[in-house]
Amino acid sequence: MAGETVLVIDDRKDNRKFLREYILVPNGYKTIEAAHGIDGLKMAMDHQPDLIISDIMMPKMGGLELLDTLRQEGVNIPTILMTFHGSEETAVQAFRLGAQNYIIKPFAIEEMLVAVDRALTESRLRGERDELTQTLLNVNQQLEGRLEELRFLYGIGRSVTSLQDIEPILSRIVEAAVYLTKAEEGSLMLLDPDSGELYLRAARNIGDKRAKSFRVKVNDSLAGQVVRTGRPVMIGGSNQDDSFKVMTGYFVKALLNVPLTVGNRVIGVLAINNKTEVRGFDQSHLHSLTALANYASIAIENARLYTKVTSEAEESSRELEEAIEARNTELQQLNLQLLKTEKLAALGYMAAGIARAVDRPINLILNNLDTLTEHTDTPEDKTLLASLAKEAFHCRKITRNLLDFSGQREYHPEQTDLNKMIKQTWSNYVKDHKNDKVKVIPQLSPKLPKVWVDRSQMQQSLLYLIRNAYRSMQNGGTFRIVSRYIDSEVQVIFSNTGEGISQKDLQHVFDPFYETENRTYGLDLSIVHGIITRHKGKINVESQPGRGTTFIITFPKSVVV
Repeated sequence: MAGETVLVIDDRKDNRKFLREYILVPNGYKTIEAAHGIDGLKMAMDHQPDLIISDIMMPKMGGLELLDTLRQEGVNIPTILMTFHGSEETAVQAFRLGAQNYIIKPFAIEEMLVAVDRALTESRLRGERDELTQTLLNVNQQLEGRLEELRFLYGIGRSVTSLQDIEPILSRIVEAAVYLTKAEEGSLMLLDPDSGELYLRAARNIGDKRAKSFRVKVNDSLAGQVVRTGRPVMIGGSNQDDSFKVMTGYFVKALLNVPLTVGNRVIGVLAINNKTEVRGFDQSHLHSLTALANYASIAIENARLYTKVTSEAEESSRELEEAIEARNTELQQLNLQLLKTEKLAALGYMAAGIARAVDRPINLILNNLDTLTEHTDTPEDKTLLASLAKEAFHCRKITRNLLDFSGQREYHPEQTDLNKMIKQTWSNYVKDHKNDKVKVIPQLSPKLPKVWVDRSQMQQSLLYLIRNAYRSMQNGGTFRIVSRYIDSEVQVIFSNTGEGISQKDLQHVFDPFYETENRTYGLDLSIVHGIITRHKGKINVESQPGRGTTFIITFPKSVVV
């Protein structure tokens, strides 16, 4: 990497010219010059160059005095000192003051270039470290904001599960929509089946006068389009000329509308608008608004059910209790699922961001390590650099796993023989991880049809399941691999007689980095779950402590060839 600015300080003009025209400028470096130490010190303080190349013996102020003054001022600029008449004592003093190199004149062009590159390597790596640190801080800040949203949504979800007055719940949902998206306005409209219009049920930042007349026709409005199609509408916010009609005489610069659904019916619309500010909405806003719309739908339906069962309470108190219990259980499960989905989405977003941010500096570090290896002769240094390169490759593997977990790797499906892939994957694994205590029993159906999958990703998921089975049977056991074709579906079963999983932990095996008393699951099973899901398949797990674990993968007929 070049482009850095080098301050050359030398009382001889021909020396400065040689460094500038034959060494620095031809190799992409920018130069500034000074003829003695006093001017050099001022230029170093004013311009903050990336590197200083200074003669030791100069009028007014020598190189050693210059270096000492810079250190006293707290200015840490990499420095190379030059001299015609060097001595061991002078070299020791130079390095003690912090010089990166000490070169005897006359010197070869290549000698100076190597010294310059080595002197700048530390500052380059420091800059990359600072850039990476800032990136991680930014990602962490985004994650904290997302977690704040999750806490907000969870609080609303808890209020929805209680059978209280629906009006404050709907008002709070609209308030949350405006708060989470920083929109100027928010509204919740319900469908009047008699008139075919949407009427306002809850609003935020919409004036009383406007709210009283807020009725929107389904057949002639963007909100009505959401009712007709059951799909969100997100438009506007790209330029000042954008203008979209919400209702007669009412226009906005950007809007996001999502449906309120009960079963297969659309019963209303949750909407946010920016009336004056030219700022659009994005997918994160759509995700938050959809979650809030689900809560609103649940609250409305919950209130309807409550009214219904209350009116029928005298007729059948038993049916009332069952309905409330079933509904509350369903709501609690939905809350837990929504919270888990939001956490995984936030973690996936963070994982992808970190993976992309870290990958570039890792590649740069590897390139620099290669360069240092080429210029290093001692076995000790080569061993050290090889160790650093190994760790950097490990970091790059971690970033690939993070991209796998976030589901952002490219997907290239093709016809695949699963039996053949299972045999190859298991064979490759046992070459490096042979365990004579494990008895493998393959039961692969010879009539198994091919499936339409991404070979690389599917082979990765098979490898993780095989590795998981072997790790659970370190003291030995039986490992069965079964493939079969049942009811137009392809199944692959991995069953082991290892340590097993408790019922408490079983529901978390696909959670990233889930820890039990004896084990941390990491990302492997989370990645497997994501890959199978992206292939429209399902993966189920059954286990009993001390008796083993079985993973069942099912591919639907839509991916069977």
